[in-house]
Amino acid sequence: MAPSDPKSETQVDRPDRQSALSHRSPLTGDDGLIMREATHLGKLVLRLAATEAETVEFDALEGAALPTQPCNSSVSDTGTVSVLWLGPDEWMIVSQAGTEQALQTRLQSDVSGRHFQLSNVTDYYTCIDIAGDQNREILMNLSTLDMHKRSFSAGQIKGSIFGHANAYVWQLHTDPGASETFRLIVRSSMADYLWCLISRSARLFGMPEDTPSSGEKLVIS
Repeated sequence: MAPSDPKSETQVDRPDRQSALSHRSPLTGDDGLIMREATHLGKLVLRLAATEAETVEFDALEGAALPTQPCNSSVSDTGTVSVLWLGPDEWMIVSQAGTEQALQTRLQSDVSGRHFQLSNVTDYYTCIDIAGDQNREILMNLSTLDMHKRSFSAGQIKGSIFGHANAYVWQLHTDPGASETFRLIVRSSMADYLWCLISRSARLFGMPEDTPSSGEKLVIS
């Protein structure tokens, strides 16, 4: 799934809805470095035995498959739906804003008759995108993940702890020549903390530092 415009009207499906980081504006740094929230993306979590998954024809995923290789993702033919591997029997399906309920209904139809669990976690999580040549180093300062290109490539998703926040890190597929983009999927309740922690790590690269609105002390270890 390509990076999206975080504040476009198409991503806000009702006027009174606010994202977890609606009080934050995008931050920029040196050499095209930018951090912003990808708002209101649809997020569904599917639990299904791998042996069952192999027998399902997922019309709802529009050509995307459930990845079977750990830490990988797949993208639909239209580029509007992505499926992220979270575990041997667990996947997150990410879709465009406002489409998650219809997608959930279609997925339920696809897996009907099988033992499964399908949860809508759209508002439980939010997404923070960070793009630019220094984003790998910025994230390595905050976790134990090996972010080197030989270990983390486009389409991969891995979980880690950033300071005191658990998050999934997903490297998006981007157009040739575009800056690499990493999308962090984090609980909405921890989003402001993680946002400020990343901005602190990015100070060396010209990004201004935001401080937690709650006054919480930023701790990395």
